[in-house]
Amino acid sequence: MSEIVILKKEKMDGSITAFDIEPPFPLPERTKFGVDPGTVNMGLAILHTKSAQLFKIKMVRADKALDRMLEVQRVLTLCIRWFGKSPLAIIEGAAFMKSNYRQVEIAEVRASMALWFHKYKVEVEIVPPNTIRKQVFGHGRTKNPWSNLQDDLAASLGCAYYDSSKTSN
Repeated sequence: MSEIVILKKEKMDGSITAFDIEPPFPLPERTKFGVDPGTVNMGLAILHTKSAQLFKIKMVRADKALDRMLEVQRVLTLCIRWFGKSPLAIIEGAAFMKSNYRQVEIAEVRASMALWFHKYKVEVEIVPPNTIRKQVFGHGRTKNPWSNLQDDLAASLGCAYYDSSKTSN
């Protein structure tokens, strides 16, 4: 895959960097949000019918669970200004492997995000990362096909392009 073309980069509140990008695949017919959740580093992709945006988010990890959940909702409020028609949010689920990525804390963050999106009437799906990668990147082990994107941005973009209607059961 060719590199992502960054059209515009801007710093937002705190440690949020927004990137307007040239979409690597056709844009969806509905607004799609893709999230690579984290307690410190997080990626957010927003695909509207005519534009694509990425957000690189760096948060200070709070000690208390409620503070972490409120912070992630505050960040979503800063980044998402418009929901479009029939919006859908795909949140990357847990990777079932040996990991020291604070999976319990990330589960709390996922739940907080899902509830935030639900409050704004956004359909939400939580999908395992290998399922997303297999469909969007062609292989479940492909974490990031773009050398000029950080992994959390690539993961969020993959989430935004994931289409559950193409998954066979």
